[in-house]
Amino acid sequence: MSTVLLTGANGFIAATILRKLLERGHTVVGTVRSESKATFLREQFKVAADSDKLKFAVVDDITAPGAFDEVLRAYQFDAVLHTSSPFRYNIVAPSVKRVVVTSSFASVVNRTKGTWPGKVYTEADWNPTTREEGLKDVASGYYASKTLAEQAAWDFVKEKKPSFTLTTLCPPMVYGPPEQEVPSMVKLNVSNLDIYDIFNGASDPTYGVWVWIDVRDLADAHVLAMDSAVAANQRYIVSQGNFSPQMFVDYIWKHYPERAAAKGINKHTPGKYYPDEGVYGVDTSKSVKELGMKYTPIEDMLRDTLKRFEELEAEGK
Repeated sequence: MSTVLLTGANGFIAATILRKLLERGHTVVGTVRSESKATFLREQFKVAADSDKLKFAVVDDITAPGAFDEVLRAYQFDAVLHTSSPFRYNIVAPSVKRVVVTSSFASVVNRTKGTWPGKVYTEADWNPTTREEGLKDVASGYYASKTLAEQAAWDFVKEKKPSFTLTTLCPPMVYGPPEQEVPSMVKLNVSNLDIYDIFNGASDPTYGVWVWIDVRDLADAHVLAMDSAVAANQRYIVSQGNFSPQMFVDYIWKHYPERAAAKGINKHTPGKYYPDEGVYGVDTSKSVKELGMKYTPIEDMLRDTLKRFEELEAEGK
């Protein structure tokens, strides 16, 4: 089994990756920005923490040069799973052979094309937003930053030829039952808050990205990429496929009709999921063939996520 550095271990995606790694018998050192951020995870994975299969390292400023140097020197890591941003790739740890980075569909999609009916995005596509365009507004800045960060990673590997291989994963909207600490429902991660706000009657569906992935599938993708020889120096779009937030509304009204009525959830247009002209899609055949990915249906994600929301509500969150 491998010894793995998992950055941003208390985050939405990383907390699920952590569980998957421990289930597979790996030893994990998770970075957090303060010791208090590790408390919840120590309790959740007490057996692993008590047996030293799970440890934590505080990296309070991940933007600082050499931020991860100390923890990289402290252990003999076989792999790094990097879910936090940014990251510097001059890894001072010869033992590291695999680096898997959580990139984003934002580094793939061309926002200027909008819904782009008929377009099927593949790993060969790159978001064309430039650094200069990214300075114009917050949204452009987000998309540009994701693209530039991933490109920087590939440039580093190409130019420096490090001892490790790189794999980047490009997920779109990530939903699913939260395994990270949730102090209150308003502090859910942004994507799950979109679902909860509908579930709670607080807002209407938010449209923007038309493809999604279950967080548990994304966690699997990280572990599979780390363990798969074929994934070395490869880029993957990981996604279940198309979706519409109207699907959230329809599911809630079907399975929680009394709550939906009590919360005054607007039905909008049941069954009307996409614009008449259609929307873009994604080709995930590479992830299926090379990583062995199996994607969770949206109904299963919603069932498990809404159940978790109810549990959190019952806890007074």
